Amino acid sequence: MPSFDKIRSVERTIAVLRAMNGQNLSRISDLQQKTGLPAATVVRIVETLVSLGLVQNHGRRVGYTLTEKVLELSAGYHGLPLFLEHAKEVLLELTGAIKWPAALATLGDTAMVVRLSTIPESPLAHTHSTLQKRLDLLVRAHGRAFLAHCPQEERMQLYKRLREEEMTLLSPDELDARMRPILAQVHHLGYAERDHEIDPQTTTVAMPVFIHGHLNATIGVTFFRGARADRNDILHQMRQAVERLEALA
Repeated sequence: MPSFDKIRSVERTIAVLRAMNGQNLSRISDLQQKTGLPAATVVRIVETLVSLGLVQNHGRRVGYTLTEKVLELSAGYHGLPLFLEHAKEVLLELTGAIKWPAALATLGDTAMVVRLSTIPESPLAHTHSTLQKRLDLLVRAHGRAFLAHCPQEERMQLYKRLREEEMTLLSPDELDARMRPILAQVHHLGYAERDHEIDPQTTTVAMPVFIHGHLNATIGVTFFRGARADRNDILHQMRQAVERLEALA
């Protein structure tokens, strides 16, 4: 037990940050519901975080998102923020070459979490933002790219956690059997593709990024299915981006 009284305002701020971290875009009403805090309190906390550069206000109709600056809070834990700082330039170059929005994601518990996105810089973006969006491991391109290249033991542990958290009704062995041909195809093609049933209008392709031999992240590009997108050029530019990312360390 602590030898002092807890600071309630700090607890409330952390609760808001955690709630925002769990979703792509947050409105005051969403945060009020998730934290149980009064709306006025949520507003004061969010606006303070905006003034500190930790949160970005996209307007009342859109909502709020965490900014990359929140990654500074974990700088003493591992080197991911520094990697992301350099990786942003690589993603911007990628979008500059292909025009379509690119994203970098890392594993966060039982999902891939979008850490970087070039949607604001893409003239062909189909949504406002995907920062901090959690992507399903089983059906999303980033998730499949990660599962296909992580060690088998880690993959089975992830399947187990998905079952424990009731994100699937299948056992780890059943998931392994179902995903095996999909992941084999990822290895064969050199990239993963999102399940076609998620969005009939767009598709996402993703590739793994290794740093010092360790699976560190995935990068992906989203484009409209009916657009005259040169898939081969997109994949070529993505492979070059992966090479630059892997050379950052």
